[in-house]
Amino acid sequence: MSATCIRPERPLPGQPLGIATTALSHVIGRLEASLGVRLFNRTTRSVALTDAGREFVARVAPALTEIRAAMETVRSWRETPSGMLRINVSVQAGRVVAPLVLSFLRHYPEMQVDLVTEGRLVDIVAEGFDLGIRPANLVPRDMVALPLGGPARPAVVAAAWAIPATDG
Repeated sequence: MSATCIRPERPLPGQPLGIATTALSHVIGRLEASLGVRLFNRTTRSVALTDAGREFVARVAPALTEIRAAMETVRSWRETPSGMLRINVSVQAGRVVAPLVLSFLRHYPEMQVDLVTEGRLVDIVAEGFDLGIRPANLVPRDMVALPLGGPARPAVVAAAWAIPATDG
């Protein structure tokens, strides 16, 4: 409604909002019905605010300005990630994840990462973490789990002196 009231001379008042004129008319009609007062005088040739409409616009305009500013501030977050990312991992996984975190921070300097390594499983939601890295079989069923890397394969490792010599 703000765009309509700021430019009432436009022939298609819904156009600046990207809304069809008929849809905007229905929204305004519902607003007027809920308020119990007419905000616009409408004819086939013109649209004009009533006294109540002018008062309503004057009162809501500052709030709309604040809402737009808040939306723009939040939109800027999608352009450049910023803020704190809290990650909980096992000590072993922390050794693998730490270099990835450093690379991430180089790409996104506005970010901060709190990488917590623990030898116990914690409830990542209750403890305020954004993400936890766990073996798949330890992820609770009510959590969203995404695979990280391929399936783990066991390996047998031994020092060279422990391998028996073979004739060959």
